[in-house]
Amino acid sequence: MKGTKEITFKVKAANTETVLFWLIPTGTQTWTERRLIGYDIKENENDNNFSLTWNIDKPYLHDHLHIQAIGEGIVTNDIINLSMN
Repeated sequence: MKGTKEITFKVKAANTETVLFWLIPTGTQTWTERRLIGYDIKENENDNNFSLTWNIDKPYLHDHLHIQAIGEGIVTNDIINLSMN
């Protein structure tokens, strides 16, 4: 990712209304330092595709991308490690 200024994340999630994209610093107990970098909302009943194009506003990345898929009565979480040399 060296020199990358923009990245697009794509999520396919059934039974989901909203997907939140959180940037969290690496380390232990850093959840309180998270920053919401974007979200996507379901456009219609057949829409299971969510995405975020993020303009990287940091000189480097050594973070976690925490993805929360929120549906009626359920929240699903996943984490992607991000790094830039």
